Amino acid sequence: MPRITITAGHRTYRHLWLKYITGTDLSRHCAVALHGRYSRAVDENITTVTVELNEFPHTIAWYLCGVTTPYRWEDNPHLALEAAPGHTQTLAVQDLTVHLDGIRPIPFTDEHIPDDDPRAANPAFRTCRNWWFAHYLVAVRGIPDVHGDRPRVTVTRPGTGQGELIPTPARRPRPAAPPPAPADDPQPQQTAHQPPIAAVEQQVATDAPDPRTAQPRSARP
Repeated sequence: MPRITITAGHRTYRHLWLKYITGTDLSRHCAVALHGRYSRAVDENITTVTVELNEFPHTIAWYLCGVTTPYRWEDNPHLALEAAPGHTQTLAVQDLTVHLDGIRPIPFTDEHIPDDDPRAANPAFRTCRNWWFAHYLVAVRGIPDVHGDRPRVTVTRPGTGQGELIPTPARRPRPAAPPPAPADDPQPQQTAHQPPIAAVEQQVATDAPDPRTAQPRSARP
């Protein structure tokens, strides 16, 4: 089972995350350029943590990223990873010490960003290393570029290393609610504090005096 151990140094982080990558969205920069889900074990408060990389399925890569505070672009750690059974390595990623077991780094730069990409002139995109890696996945691994907030799942074709998008199954329509059954013998509506009509009639009959034993009003105690 691939695993990663992350040990923090003296720097503090506004964000620190490890993401299970399942696709790309080149229309956005920062973390949302990479579809997937975040490890529950990694955040900006860790000191040392070991993560078994089996939290989510359909992962094509992992990405470790941090945003330092105070912010310095050159101090932000970035590390892309892929499965590599039997590989072990310990490396420094800026202020983090990272031990890898069964995974290895994926080297990438901004060389795969096309010159005609309309967003390449925008510094928010051009300086974003998450966006660089998304372009690497599209250009080198053949991962489809799919826009939208919903996480996309991509698998790698055996033998080719190329990505293939898993179709999202169509949602089944919700069945309509059955119409209410008609009442056979409608009864007068009663409020919660009113006793049933039959019970009132029975009580009246019980309280009525028997004419055979009733005393004159003047003779009652």
